[in-house]
Amino acid sequence: MPSPSTSEGAVTILWNEGTVGEWAALFARVPRSTLPQCFAYAGAMGRTHGFVPRLGLIRRDGTPIGIVQLLERRTLRLFHQRQIHRGPLWLDGIEPDLEIQEAVFRLLRRTCPDNPLNRASLLPELAAGPEAEAMLQRCGFRRFGPGYRTVWLDLSRGEEELRAAMARDWRQRLKGAEKAGLVIDLDWEAKNLPWLMKQEHEQALTKQFRPMTGALAVRIRNALLKGGGKGDGVLMVAALEDRSKTAAPAASALFYIHGSATYQIGWSSESGRKSGAMRLVLWRAALALKARGVGWLDLGGINPDSAPGVTEFKLGTGGQAAESAGLFR
Repeated sequence: MPSPSTSEGAVTILWNEGTVGEWAALFARVPRSTLPQCFAYAGAMGRTHGFVPRLGLIRRDGTPIGIVQLLERRTLRLFHQRQIHRGPLWLDGIEPDLEIQEAVFRLLRRTCPDNPLNRASLLPELAAGPEAEAMLQRCGFRRFGPGYRTVWLDLSRGEEELRAAMARDWRQRLKGAEKAGLVIDLDWEAKNLPWLMKQEHEQALTKQFRPMTGALAVRIRNALLKGGGKGDGVLMVAALEDRSKTAAPAASALFYIHGSATYQIGWSSESGRKSGAMRLVLWRAALALKARGVGWLDLGGINPDSAPGVTEFKLGTGGQAAESAGLFR
């Protein structure tokens, strides 16, 4: 059954109205869509962690201006957990002024109360800055963690322009990888994802970071392949040492496609790190996604303090660094 709408002046959020297909059509109008806001992600989170999605259509004076996906679950029939991560998203790339956004977040505060029986987690797709944080505080949200940092790569640019935007060292190492005799394999179904997840967990133990669970990764892949919206899919790219059937992978990466695309997992062998194989994997993936019509590639989280090497690698692509306002409850 549809959930009731909430209103704040001229701004309204309609919850769970319309079909999934209609939601997908609206999602396709977001130029830089984020993985946690796509419906396939909600389905995977439901199967893995028991979350149920609520789909919100944001309207101003009756005209759709944005969308937001809320995930919620109930435990012991009393305790509610609700999260909105990397949303709301604005249609056609038109970000409303701060007054309208404040009305939206006031409505989201009503929908996501935070008290002993209701826990809220808000990681808004809202650029960091004192005005944004003050606005969220006025709406009743309290910051308790850092925002999300990433790098967005604009794939609408031509191939020469993309290469020219790279850092000089990044471009030189890419040239070296292109001459190393590596063979690129493009897997549009990510059939070897279980193998890549094994490498991901092994490198997580070595580098001491928390990896995505294999079950969630596979379920997101499956949901995207089933196709909940225009442009959904996956891409797994591997750089092989040579053309033989027994060639060892030098590097591999997984990309989720949800209108935009997200670089989710990357791995390199010791020889792959020496040859710069991951640069070739990322470059060939960018070209393949571009040819498919993907306009933006989200290169995933960066942290200059805890992961300076990864941060330098992603910034070296010539993408645009972005940081969100913070994690709020």
